[in-house]
Amino acid sequence: MTTTILKLLAMLYHLNPRWLYAAVTVVLVIPLMVPLPLSTSAASRGSQDLYAMVGTCPSNKVILIDSSWDLGAKPECMSQLECFVNDLCRRKVKFVVFSTSLYAPTFANDVIKPIAKTNGYVYGTDWVNLGFIQPPAGNMGVLIQSFCENIHATRPIDVDGTAVTSLPLMQSVKTAKDIHMVLAINYCPWQEWISFGKGQFGLPIAFGCASIMGPYFYVFVDSGQLCGLLVGNRGAYEYESLTGMRGMGSTVMMAFAFGMCFIIAAVLMGNVGFWAALRLKRMP
Repeated sequence: MTTTILKLLAMLYHLNPRWLYAAVTVVLVIPLMVPLPLSTSAASRGSQDLYAMVGTCPSNKVILIDSSWDLGAKPECMSQLECFVNDLCRRKVKFVVFSTSLYAPTFANDVIKPIAKTNGYVYGTDWVNLGFIQPPAGNMGVLIQSFCENIHATRPIDVDGTAVTSLPLMQSVKTAKDIHMVLAINYCPWQEWISFGKGQFGLPIAFGCASIMGPYFYVFVDSGQLCGLLVGNRGAYEYESLTGMRGMGSTVMMAFAFGMCFIIAAVLMGNVGFWAALRLKRMP
């Protein structure tokens, strides 16, 4: 290899970091500006099972969403709620939302209301937000049992303080028998949903969790205790690929993929430049 080529390669090792920052910015902006095709083949079993379970929801039942994520889990859980509600509205499936975190109902409303408005969903008739429900002494199992046995007694008002008995949808949603399935979205969803919601009342349970919690919950999908699992933004992306509706999950994962590819390329170029610089030092 000639000295000229080695000098050119060595320049990669001494490249000004500002050029790398500029390149990263361009790479991350590309998927934000240019829509890229979705791949349904990339969907995991957890996402596929959840998508299939929603498709079996009868018209006389609702889907219950435990949306207990707040600001700390927003970067990963927000996209999960968005893609799921988009699919429910597309299929004309009615749903009820509640939270076990004090600030979570506001975050849930911020996601759901624009989607509901776009799809013509009427609050109280097509969907309801029951707001924050405090688990007694932090015991989620007691809350789930009470909720499944008598929803109205457990939560007599919605997030705005309106009596649930006055909401048309809630007049036909009173116990676990009126619920088709439950999707619990949180950084780490309450596992009591599996032991009480499914074990005691036979409700199909699905989770939406942060990426770091995914490996822990995969075993529950394999055992059949969970009927679906969305893991981080990747789970949202997979679900969007199944519905064909692009959202936040697709945007974030495309930017992530482009960014990781660039980092790998930058590391390889840096190592080649370092090798070339050493060769130049050893040359007479």
